[in-house]
Amino acid sequence: MLLKKTLNFIEFERKELTFKVFLLGIFFLASAPAVAFLIILFPIFSGLKKNYENLKKDNLNYLLILAGFIMITKSIITSFWDTAEITNWEPFLNWAGLANWIPLFFIYFGAQIYVQNPKQRSLIAKALILGAVPVIFSCFTQYFLEWYGPYKLFNGFIVWYQRSRTDINTPVTGLFNNPNYTGAWLAMTWPFLIAYLSQKKKEENKLKFLVVFFLCVLFIFAISLINSRGAFLGILASIPLMFGKGVIIWFLPLVFIIFMSIILCVLPISSENFKSIFCFLIPNNILSNFNDLSLTYENLSRFLIWEKAVNLILDKPFFGWGAASFPILYFTQYGEWKGHPHNLFLELSISYGLITSILIFIFIGILIFRTFKKIYISKIKNNYYEKAWWTSTIIFLIHHSFDIVYFDARISIVFWILLAGLKGVLDHPKNIEATKT
Repeated sequence: MLLKKTLNFIEFERKELTFKVFLLGIFFLASAPAVAFLIILFPIFSGLKKNYENLKKDNLNYLLILAGFIMITKSIITSFWDTAEITNWEPFLNWAGLANWIPLFFIYFGAQIYVQNPKQRSLIAKALILGAVPVIFSCFTQYFLEWYGPYKLFNGFIVWYQRSRTDINTPVTGLFNNPNYTGAWLAMTWPFLIAYLSQKKKEENKLKFLVVFFLCVLFIFAISLINSRGAFLGILASIPLMFGKGVIIWFLPLVFIIFMSIILCVLPISSENFKSIFCFLIPNNILSNFNDLSLTYENLSRFLIWEKAVNLILDKPFFGWGAASFPILYFTQYGEWKGHPHNLFLELSISYGLITSILIFIFIGILIFRTFKKIYISKIKNNYYEKAWWTSTIIFLIHHSFDIVYFDARISIVFWILLAGLKGVLDHPKNIEATKT
């Protein structure tokens, strides 16, 4: 009996240690991604081993397995039977492209044992919040102190980019390489911060509430410096998703005022004196995002890119053109350089075909739909973090409907961990209330 208790205690301590290592990796993910990757390797492999039997029984996983099989098969075929359909494109790019998907599937599988209950999910949420503090710090030091990088540590093992700014309207990048990446990271973290704020408000701990509220203010300020439309949209979308229909009475008028102010400031449909009233409400760096608006279809570049991307998909719908082929195809056919089609579904369809895209997005859609019913329709009490988990996933999908930041590994890793958390909500729907910490 004593031996059994001792072995159970050792197993419990080992599980706790593995989970703490996983938390540490989440904390370092934004500021030191290479370190984070090394840290989470052991927890992920350990999770795969421990959860193997459950993973085999989950039919939903076979959508990912089939998609991965198609992607690998395509890579093999193009490696041995290269038809040279694209000039200056090499088959090895298919294999390189797999790194953005297959390892992430394994992260989804391996992370599930670390997000299967509310306490775990709340702790991971807080690790993400703490991990975002260096991001905010890098944004403020770049903007106010003009600390321009790149700053490198351990021979480039850790890099904070903090790109130099040419004028006041140049967006802040923080430690990321691109302001859209920075904005996406903070926007995806934002719902967890709101959940934490709601928790502290319920606990009636004024000091902790004020600290978290101050951090919320810093988040909003940093996002305004980053100047990312995707981040702005994510922040707006998170409000009704986190607080429900009770906020509609003031949220819809607020959104209407913001968008009407932008339209009246940017489009030539009103006098300068009239414009100045509304332009006063919107900061200049935000307005600079919309200076190229026009009512003509030709100037709405996203629609043109999507239209041409769809044409490329229809030319090779089943298995696609190959990873990283879109910029070459677009330049060859249209004489312009576009790095991606500004939509993740279109990007994946061009790279590996419609079958692969449909399988992966059906998988994501099923998780989103089923967890929506559990979290929102069932109306489980005290589900701050569950709503945040769902909202953060939606913010990612909204962002990737008109832009792509997925190929920054930090963002894609968080996304697949979010999906693993949603799976945890499905598998453990009754124990929703998070432990106070």
